Amino acid sequence: MTSITIITIVVVALLTVIIFGLAWLGWSSCIKSYKMEVSQGKYDDAILKEYHSKKSKSGLVGIICSYLALTILAGLFITGVVYKARGENLAIGNQTALVIKTGSMSDYYDKDLADKHPEYKISQFDIGDICIFETNFNDLVEGEVYGYKYKDIIITHRLWKYNRETGCCEFRGDNNFYPENISDVAYYGTVYREDIVYHYTGKKIPCIGAFILYAQSIFGIWSLAGIIGVAVSSEIVYYQINKINKARDNIIYKPEEKPIEEVEQEEKPKKKLKAKFKRRDGTLVEIYAKEPTAEAPSKTHEEKEGAEDEK
Repeated sequence: MTSITIITIVVVALLTVIIFGLAWLGWSSCIKSYKMEVSQGKYDDAILKEYHSKKSKSGLVGIICSYLALTILAGLFITGVVYKARGENLAIGNQTALVIKTGSMSDYYDKDLADKHPEYKISQFDIGDICIFETNFNDLVEGEVYGYKYKDIIITHRLWKYNRETGCCEFRGDNNFYPENISDVAYYGTVYREDIVYHYTGKKIPCIGAFILYAQSIFGIWSLAGIIGVAVSSEIVYYQINKINKARDNIIYKPEEKPIEEVEQEEKPKKKLKAKFKRRDGTLVEIYAKEPTAEAPSKTHEEKEGAEDEK
């Protein structure tokens, strides 16, 4: 890595530490104020409903999914940083994926070339495409697209000439302007057989690689680190709040008391079935007894007999 790259990484790391340090101070003060309000009983009803409701168990699925997503995101970030620092690409089996950064193979620059080789159109790709390459291949074939190493980058161009005796290869990009008898040699030097590391399979995923190109930049890495930092810190804050709520629940909730849902269900009066019969048409009829109200209490048996005597 160059000195400018090292300085940029150090500056970004320092800014990241400062920003998350200030954010953590703010979150800590919020947690302290919340703990004080909980101790004063401000959220007692909400705490009882949260820890003694059947619906609270369904929140476990969301917690597992969030931790799983965070683990995958952190794994991708660490893998990307390690392979980026080593200057290598992640290979799975005999294949690897490369993100195209230039438009040298997006179309034909020379119309004569388009007329002479229309089949080349199938193996062209554009900026932001994710292309699948083979890491193990036997012989080189002129007209196929290969990837060869030039310093710390991979050049993916079409093979025009291959001298099997000397091992020298001549590559050209379909969309690059080349004067007569000029190839990649004029720009990148002589390419030999041992410099070629990838062979294009013809498979690609268009446009999605633009996000990966952004993630590989300094600001993209900073953004990804910020997302991971916010996710981790939010989980820490949630854990602290959950710990405060559980401690308060142990104080205000007594084991002999029934949960709020059961109490609310018992408070609802159940109607008493008085009679039940079927009509001639087969429909079922149920008659429920009317419950006495506080304003008009039901009469006793003696009161009913006295009323009949008066009549």
